[in-house]
Amino acid sequence: MKQIFIKTILGFSLLGSMHLTYAQPNYPAPTGVWCSCPPTTGIGNGSVDPAVASKSYVNGILVRVVWKDIEPVDDTYNWSLIDDQITAAISYGKKISLAVGGGPNTPQWLYGLGANSISYSLPFSGTMPIPWDAVFLDKWTDFISELGSRYQNDTTIQLVYITNSSQNGFEMQIPYNPTPSYTSIGYTDQLVIDSWTQIMDVYNAAFPNHYLTNDFHPVNSSDAVADSVYNYAIVNLGSRYGANAWWWTQNNTSVYPSQYAILQHSADSNAFSGIQMAASGVTNPSSFGTGGMPEALNLAISNNVCYWEIWNNDITDGSFDTLLSNATCSVLNLEENTKIENNLTVYPNPSQNIFTITLDINNIQEIEVINELGETIFRKEKINSSQYSLDIGKIIDGVYFLKVTDDKKTILYRKIILKK
Repeated sequence: MKQIFIKTILGFSLLGSMHLTYAQPNYPAPTGVWCSCPPTTGIGNGSVDPAVASKSYVNGILVRVVWKDIEPVDDTYNWSLIDDQITAAISYGKKISLAVGGGPNTPQWLYGLGANSISYSLPFSGTMPIPWDAVFLDKWTDFISELGSRYQNDTTIQLVYITNSSQNGFEMQIPYNPTPSYTSIGYTDQLVIDSWTQIMDVYNAAFPNHYLTNDFHPVNSSDAVADSVYNYAIVNLGSRYGANAWWWTQNNTSVYPSQYAILQHSADSNAFSGIQMAASGVTNPSSFGTGGMPEALNLAISNNVCYWEIWNNDITDGSFDTLLSNATCSVLNLEENTKIENNLTVYPNPSQNIFTITLDINNIQEIEVINELGETIFRKEKINSSQYSLDIGKIIDGVYFLKVTDDKKTILYRKIILKK
């Protein structure tokens, strides 16, 4: 059973009516076939491939650039790499998803400023800043702000990837057994979570007019980072945010069950959710499992995941033209979400200590209280009742988010105010 989350997290009014709205881009969420094309580099290679862009069923192209090419010198930017791809996309009537990778593609001048790093050899050799390093965070957030200043009003760019210092600079995972070791650098899940949430806030401010997304992977063999970062995103970024899976095959739905659950939740709750195929259906069909890439695409569609990044050679080969031309998908609409939302009542709100939570349809099974950092500070399971009295009087005054799961695995959120 898939989980459903309302598109708008509700806010506070003195009358007890709860409606908090987030800024929404003035265009529909990106959907359909987009190209997971090769990266744009400083040596003449571009992501907008004419053989791809000329296909009528292709809605847009992922433009991947890396930090060291855009900012080769501290505070000096080579925006032409992105500008040229925007111009090329416009010439074909296509849109762009923009992703800037750091990690092993961090400019060398950052280390000269004292940023601490780790090195690794699997699955390839690389060096990347420690994600919570203060020098890295200072310069990376400066870069994001500059990126937003230049492109926040660009309408060719429809989707912006939130990226961090990670193993390949675009996805969430970090290296196994780096040098120095995670133990010696004081690794904790919370340090990585704090890094991601800080960067999310900066992207959110830098790109107020775009849809935002990021990839989800286990981090250091744990699901805690992904779960906490997703919690934080849906509470703080609003309905223009959605999850993404850059590992999509039929096999990986069981390899990454927690991240698969995040994607399902996002697909049924937010304006956007997406996948990137993990391989080429032409050159490596067996990697997708039985049915190859077409069945992996059907799996995404069956989960209401409606944005698909397809490898460029699967588009240029022509073998999948009919499949990709005819593929359709629909997201849960606002009317359906509103019906689900109205099943939940929370009162009084604000409250000095006790909130009464009522579901009109189905029973409450689990309740969580989440703070503004995305951390779960209270959980009650196996309630199995249509009403629950939540006493959080020992928690300090402030704004919290209530997460209610019913017996059909439907998830609803409310913003609650504790005010003594």
